Amino acid sequence: MTVSLHEFARRFVKARTRHAFRSAVSGLLCEFKLDSLHRASLKKARRFASERGLKLQFGCGSITKTGWVNIDLYSEKADLQLDARDPFPFADRSVSLIYSEHFFEHLEYPEEALSFLTESWRVLDLDGVFSMGIPDFELSVRSYVTGGEDYYRHQREEKSPKWVTTPMDYLNRDFRQGREHKYAYDFQTLTRVLNEAGFTSVVRRAFNPGLDSLHREWGTLYIEARKLPV
Repeated sequence: MTVSLHEFARRFVKARTRHAFRSAVSGLLCEFKLDSLHRASLKKARRFASERGLKLQFGCGSITKTGWVNIDLYSEKADLQLDARDPFPFADRSVSLIYSEHFFEHLEYPEEALSFLTESWRVLDLDGVFSMGIPDFELSVRSYVTGGEDYYRHQREEKSPKWVTTPMDYLNRDFRQGREHKYAYDFQTLTRVLNEAGFTSVVRRAFNPGLDSLHREWGTLYIEARKLPV
C-alpha cells in the first residue's frame, strides 16, 4: 500500500518526538494563527472608535445578536475575532451592555479572568450592565454530594463521552471539559472576583429568554453587575 508524503512525514515526526513536544508545537502554531485573526480584527474595530452605547457579546460562537458587536476569536460568524484576554479596542465608557454565556469559565484565573473583567469595567458607561451566565458549578458539587438525580439525568441527556460513568467522572467533566474549563465559580466567588475588578453591585438574575439561550437555561448561574459611580 502506498503511503502519502504527508502520512510519511506524520509518522516520521511521531516516531522521533514526544507527545508533549508535539502538543506544544501544535499549540504554538495555533496561537500564531489566532494572533493574525486578532490583529486583523483590531483594524476592523476602528469603525467603532467614535460610537457610544455599544452592546458587546463575548464568546458568541454561532449565536450572533442583531444590533450587537459579536466577538469570538474562534468563530467566523463573529463581527470581530478578538482575543478577549487582551485589552479591548473600545473607548472608555463607550459600552452600555456586555454579555457572555458559558465563556468566562474558559479564561485562566486570576490573570486572564481579571484582565477581562477590568477591561469590561473600563469600557462600560456609568450604570452600564455586565450580564453573564456560567455553568453552575455549585450545583455540580451539591449534586455529587447528594446524588441529585435531576443533575445526572441532564448530564446523560448531553451524551457524555464513554469514559464518563461515575459521579466523579461527571464532576471532572463539568470542571474540566477536556482542557477547556479553566476555573470553577459559585456565586460567592464570582461576586468577589467582580468586586476586585470594580463592580460593586452584583446580583443573581433569572433566565432571560430575550437574552439567554434556551438550551442553557438548566444548570446555568446567571448574574448581573453594574458599573456604579465611585
